[in-house]
Amino acid sequence: MPMQKRFDPPSPAAAQNEHTVRPFDGGEVHSVLRQFAVKGQASSAGLGWSTMFASVQREEPFRGRFEANTNALLVTAAGGPVDVTYRIDGRVVSRHLQEKEIFFLPPRRDCEVTLNTPLNSIHVYLRPELFSGSESKALNSDFGLLPLLGEPEPLTHNLLAVVEEMVREGDTSCSLLADSIAHAIANRLVVLNARERKTACSVERQLSTRSVSSIRDFVQANIADCIRLNDLAAICGVSPEYFIRVFKSSLGVSPHRYVVGMRIHHAKLLLTDANIGLAEVARQCGFAHQQHFTNTFRRMTGLSPGAYRRAMN
Repeated sequence: MPMQKRFDPPSPAAAQNEHTVRPFDGGEVHSVLRQFAVKGQASSAGLGWSTMFASVQREEPFRGRFEANTNALLVTAAGGPVDVTYRIDGRVVSRHLQEKEIFFLPPRRDCEVTLNTPLNSIHVYLRPELFSGSESKALNSDFGLLPLLGEPEPLTHNLLAVVEEMVREGDTSCSLLADSIAHAIANRLVVLNARERKTACSVERQLSTRSVSSIRDFVQANIADCIRLNDLAAICGVSPEYFIRVFKSSLGVSPHRYVVGMRIHHAKLLLTDANIGLAEVARQCGFAHQQHFTNTFRRMTGLSPGAYRRAMN
């Protein structure tokens, strides 16, 4: 009778040399999923998925901050419409989201979100190596990916619907399928980003009326604060260097001169109220101090703020 080959379990040392798959669980997601306003219904925790984490939830109206995370976040509404406001890269964007529109936050980016109406949503977190090809290349990078804030994208939405079904079924044998879908979603997001960049770069021989209006609204809303060039460029989705060139080509002045002009215009309105002191006018118009305000006002109008006020009253 032939001897049976005995099977011995691998030694601890040998086991350590085996390739291990790092499970993707709920400990690596934004804390907003744990807030009282979010009522979880199902998730991929415990299903053995390694490249993405998915959750299905009901979100009540809330305001929260998605802090920079090493993983990318993709969200779609399971219904609609819903009203959402995003604050990202120094700009405020309001959206009236319909079903099949997506929100994408690249790795290592943060965003403040205000949800104004209830929402049934699917959140999918994607490991950064899906965009880079390897874990070592994925460290400390957002891969130049742009955020997508309410883009209509039926294809990605349909992939997420499959993810939702898998999560609700809770089948632990679907990890290979989950990996395949995660790669498909990441590839699709790269394609969408390439389109966004092409559109952004083709916009700006002249700023569109909409871009000019958005810039004006932003400056007016933040007139008392420090307004950075990066904030203005982000509104148009272009680099600061390119923004300076196209802004001057479109409006005939530099962004700095434009912002100062709006500050002076706002100051003129405030100076018609004799009850507002000059120091307070300077503060409300974003000047560093009263002397800075006085010097700038005189240079641009030919009068001191006090003389202008007397001339108007």
